Amino acid sequence: MTLSASPAQERAVRPKRARHLSQAMRCETAFRLILSECLEDVATNHEAVCAGDPTALHRTRIALTRLKAAIAFYGRMVADTEWTRLRAELKWLSAHLGATRDLDVAIENSKGQPEERAFRAARADAFDRLKDALNSERYWQWFDAMWDWVGSGPWTAKQDRQAAQRRAVPVSVFHARRLARWHEKLTRKSRGLQGMGKTKRHNVRLASKRLRYAIEFSDGGLPAEDYTAWRDILKHLRKGQQILGELNDAEVRRELAESASDQQQMTVTRQAKHEKIRDRKRKSQLLRRAAAVYRKITG
Repeated sequence: MTLSASPAQERAVRPKRARHLSQAMRCETAFRLILSECLEDVATNHEAVCAGDPTALHRTRIALTRLKAAIAFYGRMVADTEWTRLRAELKWLSAHLGATRDLDVAIENSKGQPEERAFRAARADAFDRLKDALNSERYWQWFDAMWDWVGSGPWTAKQDRQAAQRRAVPVSVFHARRLARWHEKLTRKSRGLQGMGKTKRHNVRLASKRLRYAIEFSDGGLPAEDYTAWRDILKHLRKGQQILGELNDAEVRRELAESASDQQQMTVTRQAKHEKIRDRKRKSQLLRRAAAVYRKITG
């Protein structure tokens, strides 16, 4: 007897399709290909995430970050009321994924430390909530609605001339213009990086991710000589993102430790007194490295 797949399983194994952008491709076609790839990545990792695999969870978060970056990149072309609704649901899902992922990173960075046990207990609770969310009807309704929106959402049916023109612009024209604009924005945001507060530095990190993914999306959609210059920027973006990521991970770990139980907190606080100078030096070193990298990106 052959067992049939459940509706959830059927949705989770959509076939993987290769993505090939070309310079003459219409923007609406490119958008569908990029978003389909992101959703396919989410589907591919779904079962492993539900089984507790930290790597699959991380890949899912990346896929959703890329999805949001692509939607922001195409901007007004895809802006409609349905995306506003879907974005609110994505925020709910991302909160569950982010809470569990932050604890995975904190555990990895706290091996042998007093707070590791508290982080593991918190991770178990966060994962239970994440698993419930990923197996809920709310999640599957969002996932199916995303596919429908990509293929035939309100943005595809706008009849005014401006909307039709946006959908028809060749990738080579739109991507070149949009990448230049996003690069200019990152240049402004990253000025004075070493002296920035946490919030502004976080905004630089987000803008860096978006530009990085936008450059990766543009592979094949720009003339080879133009994409070569962006590939050089991409190399520095990845390095800068890694450095800012280390800073962010350290700050998140500190916040998680502060929310631990009173007894655990007393131990962590005593240890923190001995580590304070070391942490400050590490932060200063990372900020200097980040500032040097962003001078290359924006120069």
